[in-house]
Amino acid sequence: MSDELATILNDLHELGYEMVDRVEGFESEASGRVPLSEEHRRERATGWRRYLPRIHCDAGDPDLVPDDLRAAVEARGWTVQAMGRSDDTVTVVVSENGV
Repeated sequence: MSDELATILNDLHELGYEMVDRVEGFESEASGRVPLSEEHRRERATGWRRYLPRIHCDAGDPDLVPDDLRAAVEARGWTVQAMGRSDDTVTVVVSENGV
């Protein structure tokens, strides 16, 4: 199982997603922050609003995962899920059967 994840991670690193790596303590799971596509990015808060937390209600939206990353993971029969986001990045989790 971990050999298959290693292959997926190698594919992702070749695509430029070096931030996705194994999760410590979980043999069959990887996670990392990747850039959002231009259409999903949001302007950074300015002025005093930059000190307030920003809540994004779409943090788990599957459309936030870049298409090439999704294709590389799903080609091996694994799952990739969006778990959280900022204005310009999304945290993804790669696992065999989902989280």
